Parts: sequence; structure tokens; C-alpha cells
Amino acid sequence: MNGRDVGPHANCDGANLNHARLSGANLYAINLRNADLVEADLSGAYLAEAKLVGANLSGAKLAGANLAGANLQRATLTGADLTGANLRRADLSGARMGGALTAGARFCHTLMPDQRMRDTDC
Repeated sequence: MNGRDVGPHANCDGANLNHARLSGANLYAINLRNADLVEADLSGAYLAEAKLVGANLSGAKLAGANLAGANLQRATLTGADLTGANLRRADLSGARMGGALTAGARFCHTLMPDQRMRDTDC
């Protein structure tokens, strides 16, 4: 990670965190713009207000993660596990989500990849 700390409010712009094990981590408002998180384990992580614009989360485990208010514009979530994740007020506009698992995920005021608002769980 080139000497960067991973934690709340950290700036990890462009970081390579492929296969990282961060389950249950407190990553509140972290900056992970354009970061590589391929197959990272972020299950149960607290990623509220995180900046994940353009991040590659292909195959990442985000089951039960709190992504409330997270910015995931143009992120790649192909094959990611978002089972039971909190996506309230998240911005997924332009995100690629092919094959992503979303069973039990909570959508409320969530901007979806096609620019539609999803309020299923408000």
C-alpha cells in the first residue's frame, strides 16, 4: 500500500488492495477512488460515506457491509457479493454490476447504475 494507513477517513486513492482481508473494518469516509479491490473481503465492513468512484470491486465480498451514502459511481462490482449490504443513499450510477449478488441488500434512495432511484426498502 505504499505506506498508506487503512482506516476511517484514510486517503487510499488508487491503492492496490486486491485480495485484502478487511472484513469488519471501520473504513468510514475512506477515499478508495480508482482503487483495486478485486476479490477483497470487506464483509461486514463499515464503508458509510466511502468514496469508491471508479474502484474495481470485481468478486469482492461485501456481504453485510454498510455502504450507506457511499459513492460508487462507475465502480466495477461484477460478481461482487452484496448480500444483506446497506446501500441506503448510495450512488451506483454508471457502475457495472453483472452477476453481483444483491439478495437481502437494502435499497433506499439508492441511485442505480441506470440513473433510476430505487426505494424498495424505505
